[in-house]
Amino acid sequence: MDENKKNDRLSIMRNIVLIAFVVILLKIVYMTTLKYEHYTELAENKTYKELPIKAPRGEVKDRYGRLLAGNKTLFTVQVSGDGISKKDSEGVSVANDISLNLINLLEKNKEEYIDEFPIYIENGKYYYTFDKNIREYKTPSQNNISLELNAKENDIPLELNAKESFYYIVDRLISEGILSEEDRKLEPSKLQKKLNENSEYPPILVSKWMFTDEKNKEDWLQSYKITEPKVSAKEAFRQLREYYEIDPSLSDKEARKILVVRDLIKSQGYSRYKPMTIAKDISQETMAQLEENAMKFPGVSVATEPVRYYPEGALASHTLGQMGKIPSSEESKYFEKNEGKKYSKGDTIGVSGIEKNYEEQLKGVDGYEKVQVDALGRITKKLDVKEPKSGDTVYLSIDKDLQMKTEKLLKDILETMSRGGTYKSKYGDKSFSNDAPNAKSGAVIAIDPKTGDVLSMASYPDYDPNLFVNGISYDEYENLKPKNTNDVLAPNAQINLATQSVVQPGSIFKMITGMAAIDNGLSPNYAINDSGVIYLGQKPFADLIWHKSRSTHGYTDLYRAIQESCNIYFATIASGKNWSGGKDPDVKIGPNDVLDYARKFGLDDYTGLDKEIGEKKGTVPSVESKLETTKSLLRNHLNKEMTNDFTDITKDKNPDEYKKRIEEIVSWTDEEKTPGRVEAINRLSKMKIKEDRVEPLADDIVFTYLNFSKWKAADTFNLAIGQGENAYTPAQMARYVSTIANGGDLVDVSAVDRVISSDYKSVDIDENENKKADFNDSEKLNDLKKGMVQMANESASKTLFSKIPVTVAAKTGTAEKSGKIPTANEVEYLESHMGSYKVSLEEASKLANQLKTEREKELSTEREKELKEELKNNKDLTEKERAALEEELEDGVKVKLSNDDDKVNASFLRKAIKELNPKISDEQIDAYKPGYSPFAWSVAFAPAEDPQIAVVTMIPQGSTGGNSLYITKEVIGTYFDLGNERAEDENNNSKETDKNINIVEDGSINFAATMKK
Repeated sequence: MDENKKNDRLSIMRNIVLIAFVVILLKIVYMTTLKYEHYTELAENKTYKELPIKAPRGEVKDRYGRLLAGNKTLFTVQVSGDGISKKDSEGVSVANDISLNLINLLEKNKEEYIDEFPIYIENGKYYYTFDKNIREYKTPSQNNISLELNAKENDIPLELNAKESFYYIVDRLISEGILSEEDRKLEPSKLQKKLNENSEYPPILVSKWMFTDEKNKEDWLQSYKITEPKVSAKEAFRQLREYYEIDPSLSDKEARKILVVRDLIKSQGYSRYKPMTIAKDISQETMAQLEENAMKFPGVSVATEPVRYYPEGALASHTLGQMGKIPSSEESKYFEKNEGKKYSKGDTIGVSGIEKNYEEQLKGVDGYEKVQVDALGRITKKLDVKEPKSGDTVYLSIDKDLQMKTEKLLKDILETMSRGGTYKSKYGDKSFSNDAPNAKSGAVIAIDPKTGDVLSMASYPDYDPNLFVNGISYDEYENLKPKNTNDVLAPNAQINLATQSVVQPGSIFKMITGMAAIDNGLSPNYAINDSGVIYLGQKPFADLIWHKSRSTHGYTDLYRAIQESCNIYFATIASGKNWSGGKDPDVKIGPNDVLDYARKFGLDDYTGLDKEIGEKKGTVPSVESKLETTKSLLRNHLNKEMTNDFTDITKDKNPDEYKKRIEEIVSWTDEEKTPGRVEAINRLSKMKIKEDRVEPLADDIVFTYLNFSKWKAADTFNLAIGQGENAYTPAQMARYVSTIANGGDLVDVSAVDRVISSDYKSVDIDENENKKADFNDSEKLNDLKKGMVQMANESASKTLFSKIPVTVAAKTGTAEKSGKIPTANEVEYLESHMGSYKVSLEEASKLANQLKTEREKELSTEREKELKEELKNNKDLTEKERAALEEELEDGVKVKLSNDDDKVNASFLRKAIKELNPKISDEQIDAYKPGYSPFAWSVAFAPAEDPQIAVVTMIPQGSTGGNSLYITKEVIGTYFDLGNERAEDENNNSKETDKNINIVEDGSINFAATMKK
């Protein structure tokens, strides 16, 4: 009996042990398989951490090795997810308390901290930053500050969705002659590549037809398991409070402070043990308070980190570029790199200029430090360290001294020019009348015409790139924005006018027309007796002196035509006809020949700066492209204006028939004889256009589009003198004038001299591409030089260069800018002139609201149709995406236009005015606005016989080319003075060094001599 009991007890004990063993085994399997990563990370965090050591970014220096962009070490505040997730004695997480206390401390000490939480609260309302970014992308001059500026042309109507916005940009580029109608038919991905090749980077996912911020918003919400479509920012905020179990007694303002920290840590994904930087460049006071209260802030630490630093502030800012966070649309490109330098969340990258285009060279290789930590996250022992490796050093071709003086000259002279007064200089004073009050921006580029190296490049206004290093504040960014965002020529600190402004060149183009003629056999001595004016019908085409005083240039050959800028001479040789009477040119050339020579001078290409700092390029027009451009512009205009102009159909209900009728009107441009006003009225009436819209539409179609659709003599004249379809950047013009200066070498422009690796083992010399321009006889360029020398030394400008110690060759240009300057508040402007428009303000406002409501209905219908087509045709939709689209349809699609957007509201108010007064035109509505002043251009090189420097200056609204030439002259004088000073310094240094060279008897050499070598 006892034996049986003993066996039973043993059996029970054995079973208990077996069960315990099985449980332990299962737990081990669970921990080592299903929860392996979690427990491994937990165990490691309790013993040691691998702390990243940021590598210094490579430096950027000028041609002589003087620092332009370096690094400085800052104290930063870092937080780690595992550290702040500690629990108190009652087992409750203290992460929220730590987060709130940390932000409160930073705010109390007036420290700036990283706030990337994508919901913000304004006046009690809740908004997504994702939506704000899309609005800012569409609105001119208000682009997302973390991205490189796209362009001031991003005037995209706010109501357009991603697909419509994409093709809006495409149509704009077609109208500018950059893309063709055939390009529009390409697959979206191929068309997007075409846009990128032309420096357009719309943040749109063409595979899904979503803005990248729309996708980011969707992904961010789903990361918190918020799947309701179109969930409001306020509701999402409420759900996040619940997700993080934030105390209900805290206000939303306080809750948001917690969410700033918690969301920043969550954005790291599975690497939450790695510390994230929440604040940079903190004060000693903040650092001391965090150290003293370490018990209160577990998981929060103070660290040092190298950050980008620009010791000269705004100097060469447009060339150097700026730093910024990695755009969310490009995170995969950086975070998933298998080769090369690695990136992690929170890293900054170059987003423009040299910083962007030399990112791979400038980026260093981060190191790490393995340390043992205690329960508070404090380091108790250092286990291992891998030192970081700094990035390579990029040497620019820029001369820091010349750059500094160029920027100051540009700024100071523009200020004097715009207010009127005298600018005093050792090279000669200049008195400016008050003829250029809006000359408040400009660009200068100076290059070595033989090598293409940029010596200095300035664009005013500029900005301090240090502002962007740690994230620019709202107020600072507002200060950088144009004061009038409706004005495309308003001074914009973030636009590099030297490489991004594509504008008409005016008379500095005339040497191309001259070369097209003399390179094909015309003698430069061919002369006309200038009549001062040519009449094309009732319209005069005249010389500037004819417009001013009804004078003429008299007997004029090529040299004098360049010297005095005779329009009639260049119109004569470009058309092959002597319009002043007398002998026609022996050599007949036409517009296609002039355009061909513009291409030979490189004006259809990038200059080479596209690969270094980024640039736009003007495109040489063509006779054929003018018709296609007009068609595209007319089509876009009609689609926008005629939505409800038919009596029997609407764009919404009868899209196919609507499109057919629009195309019929567009086809009038192809007719050999252009329809006149009466004919257009008759045709439109037969097309069932509303009676009150027939005449205004006919006038618009005929006088704005049809009359300008075909190439005419006036187009040839304008082309010959750099007006009309011509439009190029100052950088392109610098390359062109250098080709004249150096005798026919088309040299790529470059701002980079060399790149030296951080270990000094390799040097990459930047070799500029150089090819002979395809001229019949490059010697003919000397005739152009002769005319330019006469311009600088024998014309009204001869006293301008009298104090410059070398012979200068120069040419000025004054390019007309059509249109009126829009006001900063267009609605206010329209309302203030209602009496002049003979329209009631009350009626106009009421009709504008009605038109806006109708447009919202149209957009809602279009959106509904788009959703149905997406559900029907897109087989790749996930169940979740399909459900979201179906729910949007069930709820009823309602597109609402912004009530706060001046441009949107003004467009409807203007349309209402024109409907209430069908006889009024846009020109009459804008009659009370000032017009734009001309662009002022100048080009020059010196010494004329052996050029060392070529300079181009361009001033928007600079009034006359002579105003621009004064800046060009100052830069040339400064360049030669600096050269003389440098030669003198080198001579003195050489004499001093020679005294110190002592070759010792044993063969050793004094170190000073070695350094000199």
